[in-house]
Amino acid sequence: MRIIVAHSHLRSLGGGERTTLELLKHLSRRHQVQLWTSQFQPISTYSELDRFPCRVLRAHEWLTLRPDADVVVSQTFGANLLALRHPRTLCYLHTLRSRYLLPGRRPDLILRRCLDRAAVDCAASLFTNSGYAAARIASLYGKTASVLPPGVDSAYLCAPVHSGDYALYVGRLAPEKGVERLIDWSRSLPLDLLITGDGDPRYVARLRAMASDRTRFTGPLTGDALRKVCSNCRYFAFLPYAEEFGLAVLEAMAAAKPVLASRDGALGELVKEGATGFLVETAAEFRAAALEMVASDALCLRLGEQGREVARRFTWQRFGEGIEEACEQLMTEEHGDGLPG
Repeated sequence: MRIIVAHSHLRSLGGGERTTLELLKHLSRRHQVQLWTSQFQPISTYSELDRFPCRVLRAHEWLTLRPDADVVVSQTFGANLLALRHPRTLCYLHTLRSRYLLPGRRPDLILRRCLDRAAVDCAASLFTNSGYAAARIASLYGKTASVLPPGVDSAYLCAPVHSGDYALYVGRLAPEKGVERLIDWSRSLPLDLLITGDGDPRYVARLRAMASDRTRFTGPLTGDALRKVCSNCRYFAFLPYAEEFGLAVLEAMAAAKPVLASRDGALGELVKEGATGFLVETAAEFRAAALEMVASDALCLRLGEQGREVARRFTWQRFGEGIEEACEQLMTEEHGDGLPG
């Protein structure tokens, strides 16, 4: 098959970019793949993306171009517009955080919401990463999306099991990720907080200004460097709002680290209370759980080992095979009975 994998902005180290990379790697083994994007910054995202054939589109071309491919796999709001021009477009809705879904009566936002709904209606198939996201899709669009979670790098599963001496956050530095409350809630704890990631320079400056002298910023890390800081932390702290999945949480669990996460969004589908970590809603709950892990190596090791067993079930192979099977099904539906899928 000729497959276009489309993601409108590849400029960070987020879960959407990682999903795009792993999908391209899997599909390219048996199919002819091409990457479509608009804002592609290889130096600030996964460098491996640069080895795939790529077409850079102008913003309006997501709406006007007709892709010459057997199947399109889209992953962002801009890329989803290809469903209006191609009958075999599989939309993987890995996030529903878009300014286009926010309320407002600006004409451009109203038009964009209409286009977005039309694109989802036209999609031949819908997938997402969690039950929480699937429920939101049903509420927003009245459509059913199949749940196919992303995987985890198997190298994390080989990390030695031991208790570290700092708390760790990994992710985009943005308001919806709850980094401000993480810094605030961690202020009185007797261990350092390591923050790994990047974001808008003005927002990062704001975070640095509010941080205590026990908070350290590493900037973005990848590969062995990221696995090393994850392997050496005591617990992974993650307090976002309405998170649709949490790939960084899954990687921490694979590294045998307990997770201290907000009881919000899809995180309860990954983190099991008292078994692989703790889910909290308030600063008091956060500090109590953190102090419990600071006080006990045995607790950290037990939670981490159980988290690793959960993480083993999430593989990029399974994710790639699921998307590939769906693409093949779309082709079978069209050519098997002479009718469009």
